[in-house]
Amino acid sequence: MSVLFPKLAAAIAAVVILPSQTYALENTYLPVEKVPYYEEMPGQPHRLGPLWGKRDVGPAGTLLKVPGGWQAPIHAHTADYQGVVIEGTWSHWVPEMGEGKGIELRPGSYWTQKADQMHADACMSEKQCVILLINTEPYSTFFKSR
Repeated sequence: MSVLFPKLAAAIAAVVILPSQTYALENTYLPVEKVPYYEEMPGQPHRLGPLWGKRDVGPAGTLLKVPGGWQAPIHAHTADYQGVVIEGTWSHWVPEMGEGKGIELRPGSYWTQKADQMHADACMSEKQCVILLINTEPYSTFFKSR
């Protein structure tokens, strides 16, 4: 993971450009074993770990952790977001347009997703996937039946 840190730091620096009035920078430390993961939806194995902000209110950074081999149902979100793969091999695609299908996103990879566009995600590796999700507008998830 130490070889990955410079790439991850560069990717985060490149994608996170928030207005200075949004956050007063303070020294903050959160060891990985203390990330407060929680269950987003009953019956689903994915877990969310808030790092900064509140994603349902506004700007936020959230870790998504899923088991290897997991695939999300087709869904969308109420806000644009950016994703960075931290661990595992991820796949993200837009079925309606075929965008992203077959692209393997390994640690350090990055993608963006437009609000309200149905898409799918899967952890392609045998080991778990950990993804950093970054949003600047209030963000919630909805499924095709919306």
